[in-house]
This record gives sequence, structure tokens and C-alpha cells, in this order.
Amino acid sequence: MPLTRLQKEARVEELKKQLTSKSSVLVGDFTGMDVATATDMRQRLREASVECRVVKNSLAKLAMDEAGFGALKEHMSGPSGFVMTDGDAAVAAKIMVEFERTRKTPQIRIGMIDAAIVTAADIRRIAELPSREVLLAQIAAGFQAPVAGLARLLNELSRKLVATLDAVAKQKGAESGA
Repeated sequence: MPLTRLQKEARVEELKKQLTSKSSVLVGDFTGMDVATATDMRQRLREASVECRVVKNSLAKLAMDEAGFGALKEHMSGPSGFVMTDGDAAVAAKIMVEFERTRKTPQIRIGMIDAAIVTAADIRRIAELPSREVLLAQIAAGFQAPVAGLARLLNELSRKLVATLDAVAKQKGAESGA
């Protein structure tokens, strides 16, 4: 049964709200995706707190116009899906790239991350990045390394100073005792 005009308007409004409330929106071509693959992908995305929506292109284009995502409209052809998240965009990208690599669907088309348009190649590069936690740990280690080096240097200098003072004291003791 076809959707009524009110139902279509409600779906456009709902998608517009989702698009504007998410920090990352990735668009993929879902052509040829079977039910098992779609179910598996949706489950993996849900576990990562990522939403996946497949919407009729005409409705998606209206929602994109209203949400200010007009630049993505030209990439809407065939069965298209949106993968949207408020969290780490790399998590969503990793899942999409993994499915694209192993199951050949969905084909990544384009995305918008923090109001910047990213190409499919950019999304694939983002997927190769370590997780946010690993990157933060690497930054913290980078900040910690000079401090730890300074602490080791100061410890070594104080150890050498104590050893030198001990040697001088022994030498003075030996000279005064002789």
C-alpha cells in the first residue's frame, strides 16, 4: 500500500531530525544486499550505537534539502542507506568498510562528518585509523615521554651525585685516618 502524503511528510521530518542531530552521516549503496547481510550489519551497527536507515530516495532528497545536506543529494540513486552516529565516526566507517570488503555491499558513496563532506576514499582511510581510545593513549604517551625522560635523568644525576659525595667522604676518611 502506498504511503499517504502525511506519512511521507512525517518520514521526511523524522529523517531530517536524525540527519541534523547526528555528527556523522555515511551514505552507502545497498544494491544486492541480502536479508542475512542486512540483519548482521544492522546488529553490528546497533551494538556500536550507530543507526542505519534505508529510505526511499525521493524522501531522502527532500529531507537532505531541509537538513542542509544538499551536497549529498547527487549521490542518491538506487537503494541507498544512511549510517548515522553521534559518537566516533571511525566506528561506523570500520563496520561499513568491513562489510564492503567481505560482502561487497554496501558500497560506500559519500558522507558528512562534523559538517564536512568526505568521499568514499576518505571514509576508507578513516576506517584504517586506530580507535579513539588508542589515539588518545598515543597522545598521552607522547606527552608523558619527555616527562618520564626528565625524571630518569634527574634520578640518574642524583644517584651520581650521591656516589661522588660518598667517594669523596671515603677518600677524606682514608686521608684523615692515615
